Amino acid sequence: MPILRTLSVLAVLVFAVAAWLAVLLRDATTLHLLDGEMAPANITAAGSLPTSPPPTLDWQPIDQGVLASWRGPYWLRWQSTADTAADDDGRALRLALRAASQLYWNGQPLAGNGRVGMTAAQERPGQVDITRVLPPSAPGSVDELLVLASSHHQQFGLHSADALVAVAPAQVLYQRGLLPWLIAAFATGALAAACLYFLALQRGRPQMPGGRLLLALCAVGIALPMIEACRPLLGYTYPWHAPRLYALLVLHVAAAVLLPAYLAQRFNVSVRRGLRIGYLLVLLLAVIALPSFDSRSAVVLLLSLLASAALLLRTQGEREERWPILALLLAGVLALLVAPGAFLDGPYFLLLAVLMGFLLLCHAAQVRALDLHNARLREERASLSLQLLQRGIQPHWLMNTLTCLQELIEQAPPRASRLVESLAEQFDRLRDSSSRRSVPLAEELALCRNHLDIVGQALDQTIALDVDADDLQLSLPPGVLHAQVENALTHAGAVACAQHPFRLRVQRDGERWILELRSARGSAPHRGQGTGTRYIEASLAASHPNCWQYSQGADGADWCSRIELTCAS
Repeated sequence: MPILRTLSVLAVLVFAVAAWLAVLLRDATTLHLLDGEMAPANITAAGSLPTSPPPTLDWQPIDQGVLASWRGPYWLRWQSTADTAADDDGRALRLALRAASQLYWNGQPLAGNGRVGMTAAQERPGQVDITRVLPPSAPGSVDELLVLASSHHQQFGLHSADALVAVAPAQVLYQRGLLPWLIAAFATGALAAACLYFLALQRGRPQMPGGRLLLALCAVGIALPMIEACRPLLGYTYPWHAPRLYALLVLHVAAAVLLPAYLAQRFNVSVRRGLRIGYLLVLLLAVIALPSFDSRSAVVLLLSLLASAALLLRTQGEREERWPILALLLAGVLALLVAPGAFLDGPYFLLLAVLMGFLLLCHAAQVRALDLHNARLREERASLSLQLLQRGIQPHWLMNTLTCLQELIEQAPPRASRLVESLAEQFDRLRDSSSRRSVPLAEELALCRNHLDIVGQALDQTIALDVDADDLQLSLPPGVLHAQVENALTHAGAVACAQHPFRLRVQRDGERWILELRSARGSAPHRGQGTGTRYIEASLAASHPNCWQYSQGADGADWCSRIELTCAS
């Protein structure tokens, strides 16, 4: 039921997002963000770092854009706007700053972060995020954090410094950094399990349309939360921050390209080349023109979700699995428009994990359905192969041949000897071909010529098979040409075939192989509806699923049979 499946997928996503937001909102009221100011540090005549800012220092409100360009040393000051309460013991401070820093809380030094230096050689880079447990403050006092910082090792110019200080109970800070990512960890683990299941199921099978794109998209879906979560869970020194942001942007762009590309292949939606190029150019423009990484990622993801939804709306036929995908995509569009920052900070990874898991399971179900279909085709082909063998030694044909052989033994012993050798070779080739899944074109032609030689010896006439082929090593299901030759001999007659030789043309057109066999037309009204035709179609379907076409019919004085293979080896 597509509606129930859609509701179940959305319920999983809504529950996960609600749990994520509940963790964040529960502690929102306990976080206290301090107001910040900045100023360059004055270096003493001796060239040493200052230990405190001078009273006459010209402080100005923190400008994140200007601060991003400072290398240091410089001072930062954050002051609380509220008096300290009597029960504010056990607090901790979290500082987000891309620099090495030395901290002073209400005049007391805290553990530093790296080593501040006047040059890059003197500086040791600090962590991007640090947490420090605060000493008790006197009730009624105003908290103040002073930071002496330097950031000589920034390799990339960024739009914003994103400097931030938050004060809260220590338990709240640690939970806020860890708990939301547990949900992302479970989602990523589920996606990885689905990916492993798909790889195990795909092993040894031919690739389904879009299979490689889906695996690449899943790799992106697994890498994104891992790289995003390495900051709150593991931490790193500030020179790694810009490479991490660029890696995330590259992964967002990769997801924006792979998702619509996979859906187009999965649902067989054709997209004009101009539209594909235009979409890539718009993505490139968003990456180049927008200033911040969050705005770039948000626009890139919005374009991806909208393009994917547009592709699904163009899907032809009743494809029930598209509705849950479309619902997830539209939910992502709505979340991006309402709260882009919050969506990028976590729920997007849940959306991607649920979407990728659903796509993987749908793809795996399609692989299993194809396996069952191929199994039925193999059973049918085995049955038809047995019928073909039985037809090759049918009593009527064999009796006629043996009668002819008896006459030749009395009248032309050398011809009789050649006929016996041809019969033995024919049965040997039929036995060998019936046990193989494919044979080279050269072997199939040898079987056909051998059969025509037997019939020709019985008639004392030559039945020719002219071949114009680009490649005689092209692999075919065994018996497909032999069945067509037998059909012509049965319906048109051996005499007509001797007067109107067989002509086979094999050519390559791009990724297609085209085999066209012309023979005598004959007058049988039911030609092309028998066992031989069913055998040919079943063999092609089993060996080249969804990559073959077979047609036959009268063409002037000829009977023309045409096989097209788009994935022939």
